[in-house]
Amino acid sequence: MQIKRFLPLAAVPAVWGQTQTLPELLAAQNSTLSTLVSLLQSQPALLNTVAGLSNITILAPSNAAFATLLANPTVAAKAADPGFVAALLSYHVLKGTFPASAFLAATDAPVFANTYLTNKTYSTVEDGQVVEAQTQGGSVVVTSGNGTMSKVVATDFHFTGGVVHVVDNVLSIPADLTGVLGQENLTALTAAVTTANLGATLTGLEQLTLFAPNNGAFDKIKDVASGLTVEQLTGVLSYHAVAGSVVYSTDIQNGAKVKTVQGSDLTLTIRDGNVFVNDAKVVKPNVLVKNGVVHIIDAVLIPKADGASGNSGNSGNSTGSGNAVPGMAPGNKATLCTVALGGLVALFNLLL
Repeated sequence: MQIKRFLPLAAVPAVWGQTQTLPELLAAQNSTLSTLVSLLQSQPALLNTVAGLSNITILAPSNAAFATLLANPTVAAKAADPGFVAALLSYHVLKGTFPASAFLAATDAPVFANTYLTNKTYSTVEDGQVVEAQTQGGSVVVTSGNGTMSKVVATDFHFTGGVVHVVDNVLSIPADLTGVLGQENLTALTAAVTTANLGATLTGLEQLTLFAPNNGAFDKIKDVASGLTVEQLTGVLSYHAVAGSVVYSTDIQNGAKVKTVQGSDLTLTIRDGNVFVNDAKVVKPNVLVKNGVVHIIDAVLIPKADGASGNSGNSGNSTGSGNAVPGMAPGNKATLCTVALGGLVALFNLLL
């Protein structure tokens, strides 16, 4: 994860003096945005609400973008649900006025902007689900759920409440955690979460940050992992989860510590422009999920018995790693079986 700047750009104040209302602007752009207009008209309460907002940015999918989306039979079936349509449209309304210049300045680090998608059926992120925007190849690209990328193709249509940008792809609402793990092909983590019966717990946490080991990370410790009890596996997995704080890449500061669900801290560091969680490297940051964000890492994190930050399963010093793996609650320690402990220490030594 290349990070050179850690604070997101602030929303730029609205351009004052604009007299065009949102309905007037949309009517003027009917040849490009007629499908969006029709969908908004099917949601009169939402249209009235959005039209009355100030200091907002609307990412308006073009007619071609909606045509592509609705060609998918699964999505077309969802579009028959007024609740889904309202949620989808709300996800395209950003809190804050972001002219194109604000997004175009996001070259070193992305902008994470909260949206008006606050319906808890679709998002439990505080202040509204986010989108990620960054300049790529001279164009502004907005990333939403399932890594969907939408390019801004027309910019800075100002109205009394803010600004509209036209995008070439409809944003995707982030899936729940189970769906995201499947989308990212994290089959080993999915199996471990299922074995520990943690799926519902992690999916139900609000404001979640999950450091998710990839399949290669689990493969490196498969012999050790097979010796863990369900309680021990629960302790290890809950050491990868932070509840109550969604930490995007732009929030990370060198040396920061975050408290995990397991009870111990993780240490976040930046080395040569890359982010590490203890000794595990973040290989894919900022995967948006219904209840927060997932960062994919290249090693399984192992908590220490004393509650301090532990080493990852592919690097670090095994000295002091202890002879217990804490359970989910702080201070709840379960003794490791001799075979598992011996394998873990041997693995650490082998990989030093």
